[in-house]
Amino acid sequence: DKVFDELAGRISLLESAIKDPEDDAIGEVRELTEWWEKRRHILELFTYSPDMRAFSVALAETEGSLECGDDKNALSKCQSLLTMAGNIHDMLDFNLQDIV
Repeated sequence: DKVFDELAGRISLLESAIKDPEDDAIGEVRELTEWWEKRRHILELFTYSPDMRAFSVALAETEGSLECGDDKNALSKCQSLLTMAGNIHDMLDFNLQDIV
């Protein structure tokens, strides 16, 4: 839960950075990618999920959009990242619904 709560917060910071021309959105997405890759490797010790790898690809696409100056697409990718993060969290989360 902690990882995915922090992930959502970091994606929100990225979104804010994209909206503010004074912020370094490319630096923000690179920092997020570095943070995520460390967490992904740890999470993959317990379970494998192609969605976690796809999330890394979506981060790279977001960075590519920013490098091309396509802020609208990068903002769209942020929404995709939030949805993907929620889906990955739900898949990895163990709760009573999984037993019943």
